[in-house]
Amino acid sequence: MSGAVMALNTVGACVVLFATLSVSAAKPEGVLTLFQTNTEEVQHVPMKYDSKNTVPKWLEGTLPNCNRRKYDRAVDFLVLKVRNAPALFELGGRSAIHVFDGFAKLHSVEIGPHLVNFSAAFLDSSAYTRSKKANLYAPAITFFGVDPPFSELERLDAFRYPYDNTDVNVWKYGHGEDSVYAALTDGWVYAKFDSDTLATIGVSIPSVSGIKMGHVVQSCAHPIVEPGTTHNINYIQIPGMIPGQKQDHYVLRIKDLDTYEVLASFQTDRASYMHSFALTENYAIFFAQPAYFDMIKIVETAMVSIDWVPEDKTTIILANIKTGETHVQRLQTDAIFFTHHVNAYETADGTIVADVVQFEEGFAIFADFKLPQLRNITSLHGKSAKSRLYRYTIDLANKTVQTKTFRSKSPMEDFLHKIEFPIINENYRTKHYCYVYGVILDFSPSSPLNGSFALVKKDLCTPGNDLYWYHPNHYVSEPSFVADPDGKAEDDGVLLSAVFDAELGKSYLLILDCKTMKAINTAYMPTYIPFGFHGRFFGKDWPV
Repeated sequence: MSGAVMALNTVGACVVLFATLSVSAAKPEGVLTLFQTNTEEVQHVPMKYDSKNTVPKWLEGTLPNCNRRKYDRAVDFLVLKVRNAPALFELGGRSAIHVFDGFAKLHSVEIGPHLVNFSAAFLDSSAYTRSKKANLYAPAITFFGVDPPFSELERLDAFRYPYDNTDVNVWKYGHGEDSVYAALTDGWVYAKFDSDTLATIGVSIPSVSGIKMGHVVQSCAHPIVEPGTTHNINYIQIPGMIPGQKQDHYVLRIKDLDTYEVLASFQTDRASYMHSFALTENYAIFFAQPAYFDMIKIVETAMVSIDWVPEDKTTIILANIKTGETHVQRLQTDAIFFTHHVNAYETADGTIVADVVQFEEGFAIFADFKLPQLRNITSLHGKSAKSRLYRYTIDLANKTVQTKTFRSKSPMEDFLHKIEFPIINENYRTKHYCYVYGVILDFSPSSPLNGSFALVKKDLCTPGNDLYWYHPNHYVSEPSFVADPDGKAEDDGVLLSAVFDAELGKSYLLILDCKTMKAINTAYMPTYIPFGFHGRFFGKDWPV
């Protein structure tokens, strides 16, 4: 199987085809499988590479926490990519309404020099285990509710349990033999799992010394590795439950899931939904957008209720992680709903550059991921890419913010700016960088890719030097960048992505050369990974 690699000159609209395509008869409704329940759980099912192309030897590493004494096969499997995805939506006559509320399932691919294998297992969260025991989607706090809905008593019962359906991301905490792997969501909760078997070890809601936590504590599913360390930076928000009460935020250094250090703190008037944040050498940067949690509605409905108030401004908060709470600066900019920060860095002239993926239509974008719409081919084909890359230049001395929108007049060129799930070479975190990689989520047959997804390599330093990879009726997912340890250039490395083949109804591992965006190899999994959000590559040098 081959894919297409294209370079697009955004000035002259010149498209150059570098690789030919192998195209089979299209099955346009095959994509609907992405949004169906998949209950298959397997361990260490062998996969094989589809070509004789050599996988780079530097991709080899040490499989973390693999219990080598228990599994001789671990000697041959050297690195691990784990992807989190909601995979069970219906249980006992009750169904989730939104993809966010499917029960979390982990999928891993162990990658060796000659072989690969695949595992999949559900996370034994409170929400999942109670539902399986009752053979019914049990009472729990959800994002968009269930059908048929919970009764009033069930909604009250939901608050007895943590919001622990951690179906968004995965992360590693600590270092060496004491490392802990955990699945994450946007709440302050960690579902720990064994990286070899994917078995759930337990659900943890850690306490932090000096911080009084209530029943509801928001965090984000995108911690950031503190450059040059094995520590992570994240934040928690303690929402005020009384109208008019301030919202307390704490920026944390997480050394492991038992050891925390408060680096800075600040308050806001209302509780903003912030799925990610940015980090520079000196600052943790938060875009407190006017997407506000409605605590009263949350209590009444047992659903995550968020009000989008676009007439308010977005407040950019810069918390100095070196000096703490007395050095918090605030600036304002126009309100645009964001999901993912890409990267941020400080310049020699004292300004800060922050790149962010945003949605001009606001919080309403989340309604696009309701299951009835995703499972209907007509409505699915009406969903075009709505994300867009923005760059903010923050001048702290003059208290100004300049905004650059990445936009082109030609639709063929413009789609390159519509990336989501952005990732970078982590060696360039907090530094000046040129390349961001992301996915174009566009189901529309009238799109430049006829409704297929693409992996994009966007060059922020040289306009017209963007590349992308795609294959008709194949649907890529968020990639992982694995840097060549001997590489000199920022794009020396490979991308790993789980791709859904809508013709065969299976997913496969795609290994791309980051420099050329050409496929190095692929390997099919025994099943498919449902539509999800994030994953992570863990190798011997993680997190360096």
